[in-house]
Amino acid sequence: MEFFKKIYFLLFLKLLFLFGCSTGKLFYDYGDEMVSWQVDNYFDLTIKQEEWIEERMRMHLNWHRNKELPRYRDFLIEIQNKSGDGLTMSELDEGYARLDQKRIIILETLLSDTALFLAEISPEQINTLEKKMIEDNQEMEENLESPEKLFRERKESFWEQMEDWFGDFSVDQKDEINRLHSEWFSRTKDPLLARLERRRESQLRFLTQLRSSQDKTELEKWLRVSVINWQGEPNKVKQKRILRNKKRILQVDKFLTTEQRMHAVRELDEWIEILDSIILDN
Repeated sequence: MEFFKKIYFLLFLKLLFLFGCSTGKLFYDYGDEMVSWQVDNYFDLTIKQEEWIEERMRMHLNWHRNKELPRYRDFLIEIQNKSGDGLTMSELDEGYARLDQKRIIILETLLSDTALFLAEISPEQINTLEKKMIEDNQEMEENLESPEKLFRERKESFWEQMEDWFGDFSVDQKDEINRLHSEWFSRTKDPLLARLERRRESQLRFLTQLRSSQDKTELEKWLRVSVINWQGEPNKVKQKRILRNKKRILQVDKFLTTEQRMHAVRELDEWIEILDSIILDN
């Protein structure tokens, strides 16, 4: 379910790809309050619920910092060692599978506490959640009203990330990659629209589940199927989307020079240093 994926991945995606070193450390020190604030935004928590969430999140963050971050560090070093000479589909398959394993480990660890929390929320809090979901969906719809602006912003963000990781590109490289970028998004449904459709469907299933039964055991089973196993969309659709993304990565990869690949390796060095500093500052 979209909401819980969002909360769970606060634990490490923002750390690895958005935060700097000092902020990453602060996240592990104050992440319990950040997650509590996020959940409160959807449920309007009581003081007792806030305290319970913060207590449980402190435990989960300590576990993640001690057990999982060293594994992320090792994973980044493996990527460095394998990506210097270009990527293959088999290497991408392995990387995606490893990332999925890390996702499942985190979700399984949080599953019991999540089900326990949901089993005890009030009907009023379920209604509050529904209202917040509607507001979020309306905000996404507003972004869809200007497709040209959305395409331009997506393209600008794409190039910012490309240049952050790979450095400067030649005119010929930019022309070819721009051509591919336009081709990708002219042939497929807008990803934000597709995401909004999946989001609404999963939200409806989730609200129906909460209103029909808040038995902890049933909720655990539902969360395992809907969140951990990614069955919010048909499996064939999901696999097709993942394969499409892998092919796009390989299309861009073949244009990269040796220096651009080494630039990415040096960028990974910075993230490895960030992880080292967070692990040691425990």
